[in-house]
This record gives sequence, structure tokens and C-alpha cells, in this order.
Amino acid sequence: MVKRETRIEARRLREQGISVIQIAKMLSVSKGTVSVWTRDIQLTPIQIERLNANRATSGAGLKGARTNRDRAMQVRLGYQEQGRIRARDRDWLHTVGCMLYWSEGAKGKNRLYFVNSDPDMLLMFMRFLREEFQITTDRISIYIQCHATDLVEIHRLEQYWVDLLGLDRSCLRKTHIKKGTEFRKSTLENGVCGILVLKSTSLVQHVYGAIQEYTGQEKLHWRF
Repeated sequence: MVKRETRIEARRLREQGISVIQIAKMLSVSKGTVSVWTRDIQLTPIQIERLNANRATSGAGLKGARTNRDRAMQVRLGYQEQGRIRARDRDWLHTVGCMLYWSEGAKGKNRLYFVNSDPDMLLMFMRFLREEFQITTDRISIYIQCHATDLVEIHRLEQYWVDLLGLDRSCLRKTHIKKGTEFRKSTLENGVCGILVLKSTSLVQHVYGAIQEYTGQEKLHWRF
């Protein structure tokens, strides 16, 4: 009964000049099924003209989206080229920072996010950000993950990372409490800290370019 009613509705919509694809989406059935149900229905010249106009508009939209995507990729490749050029200087801090990110950084295309539990590693990465890119405190957010549930201990952990990295509490985002064993609680005394640089498309793409230059490897998936 449901299928019969759906078929009747599909035919009614087709008689109004609705496209097969739209009907399929509206009724949650396959395009092939709608085609079979409505293949004997003749559209008027005006309906055909309207459908053709809609297809042209849709095609133009897809072309525009493709153009924007290609343009954005070229911008990212430009940032990567800047990273490659800087890597040719073989500066030790730049090298260390990029290699740290290759190991522990998130690999998104528009943000630089580095996370670890080792305070010395995080300190070195902050030095990399400040000295190589002049990243200021207002562009930094930090995310802490820990096993603590006591509010006093959570406050201690937050203050530990803020003080260590030379930031202030305005950089803190909501601390994430993780469930875990007593063993994990004891080994990660100060939890895990993530450093996020705001508005960092150019920065993360610079690092990607530098990594490829340092290693002599082409990471084609970083072009996305």
C-alpha cells in the first residue's frame, strides 16, 4: 500500500514538471524507480525548458565551487612553497619545530594543532611558534586533557601548563576529563596539553611545505 501511494505521488510530482532526481530525493526512493514509474509521462515544452534551465544553473554552481576549490588549493601550495624556501636555510629551530609537528601535530588543512604530554617538547614547540612566526598570546588556545576529577587538582593542572608555556588563563579552553586506570593517572601527572594557533592556514601549510623539503618526500594528500 505504501509503495502504491509513493508511486502515485511520484507521478503527480512528475506531471508538475519536477525532475526525476528531485522526486527520488523527496520520496526517498531510487532514481531508477522513479524513472520506471513516470516514463510514460510527457512534459510540456515549458516544463522541459524550466528543467534545462535548472540543470544549467546547477552546472554553473558546481563549476564555481570547483573553481573556488582550485583557487584555495593554489593558495595553500603558495604557503607550502614559502615553507620549502625557509627549509633550505637549514635553521635548527625551524627544522626541529617542523619535525615535531610531523610527529605529533594534527594534519588538518586549515589549523595548526600540536598535542603532547612532554613539557619539554611543548616548550620547544612554543619557542618555534614565537621565534619563527612571532605568534602572540592572543592567537593561542590550549586544551588540557586529564584524569583528575577534583576541582582543585584540575585548577593546578591548568595553571601548570599556563605558567610553563608563558600564557595566561584567557588562553584556556574547557578541560577534558578522561576516564582511565590508576596507572595512567600516575604516569601522566600533568595530563596532556594541546596548543592550537588560531587562523593558522598559512602557518600549517608552511610547515607541510617545509617537511616535504626537509625529507625529500612529496605528500600529495597535503594538497587537498
